[in-house]
Amino acid sequence: MQYFNIKSLDDIEKLSDLFSGDSVMQDTISNSVRNILQDVKQHGDSACVGYTKKFDGVDLTPQNQEVSADEWQQAAANVDGELCEALEFAAKNIRIFHEKQKHSSWEIERDGVVLGQRIKPIERVGIYVPGGRAKYPSTVLMTALPAHIAGVEEIVMVSPPDKETGTIDSVLLFAAKIAGVKRVFKCGGAQAVAALAYGTETIPRTDKIVGPGNAWVAEAKRQVFGTVGIDLIAGPSEVAILVDANSVTNWVVQDLFAQMEHDPMTRCLVVSLSEEKAQDIIKTLEKQMQTAPRSEILLQAWQGNSFVCFVEKLNHAVEILNRFAPEHLQIMVDKPRTILPKIKNAGAIFLGQYSPVPMGDYVAGPNHTLPTMGAARFASALGVYDFIRHQDIIEYTPSSWQREGVFVNRLATAEQLTNHAASVLARSRED
Repeated sequence: MQYFNIKSLDDIEKLSDLFSGDSVMQDTISNSVRNILQDVKQHGDSACVGYTKKFDGVDLTPQNQEVSADEWQQAAANVDGELCEALEFAAKNIRIFHEKQKHSSWEIERDGVVLGQRIKPIERVGIYVPGGRAKYPSTVLMTALPAHIAGVEEIVMVSPPDKETGTIDSVLLFAAKIAGVKRVFKCGGAQAVAALAYGTETIPRTDKIVGPGNAWVAEAKRQVFGTVGIDLIAGPSEVAILVDANSVTNWVVQDLFAQMEHDPMTRCLVVSLSEEKAQDIIKTLEKQMQTAPRSEILLQAWQGNSFVCFVEKLNHAVEILNRFAPEHLQIMVDKPRTILPKIKNAGAIFLGQYSPVPMGDYVAGPNHTLPTMGAARFASALGVYDFIRHQDIIEYTPSSWQREGVFVNRLATAEQLTNHAASVLARSRED
């Protein structure tokens, strides 16, 4: 953990390198991923099952990579009833929120010219669901439901099989069922991204790949972009928390723990308007960390990627937060809505003492697939709009073509694109 006492804009400048989010992908990972992608592209299913055995210790055949009808049926019976209720509650709220994001086609008429935009869903989408340190049914809901609402015809899910059972966890399959996923494959890592990008004999090629993963998955998505679309190249989880003297220390500490437990590389930032509160948070966190669940991961995140800043001026606090551009921003001060208009860069914003990030992770409704590593400066949460395309429509009548073609002629001639001009003028003569 690094502590800073911020008194001026010059002090904030010194934080820029720490907050930049720059990360250099190790050459070994990049080269290894490149080889895996090429292998799957050339050898399809045989490469996929080979890597599944190598990395996950599960011996599959091409034919049993896909979750069978019996496995689907068994999964529904295996999930605890109360957990089913919680997932269905979350799914309902996610649907309500994302339904508001739907776009509609439209047309306008301008002096005989008909212009419009047609909204079409992507035909086939692949969702990647991690299966490493933990199982994430919430990720299934957050990635599949917006695609389903957008009207995607086929949603294909991939996830690493359980090392002990060789199957996909029942709770992931239950979440997939209520989210509209029709096909699930026991395949993870870079090889799963390759299969979704290029297709195999068994796993269908998709048009876009979404969902979080480890460094190998992120690098694989980066390398296949252009062959298929992707959502974001996700980095470690992030949280920034703005506090004042009245913020509840224990709540702040637990909210930090909630993000730290994701990954030892989790990035945490506390910006405090009270020096006493900042010191109290540090002292309390370091004491509670000793007995907290997953303390080893928490300690690595705290020591390696966490920052606490005391600032005397609110405008300095806002400047720090906007430069950090966090994935999650909690504003835990009195009258948090007075701060909201000043925030420019954040993936999701949580207002008040009773809105911790996990509410958004699971049940609030907005998407928890968010930009990280400073990408909130130019990117947004995953949504229905990520699964649609806009097709522009242009229709001229003879009279409107004749009226506006003269301007095309002038502009094309100025750019020395004479065939563009000729294309328009050709319609003025009989051939």
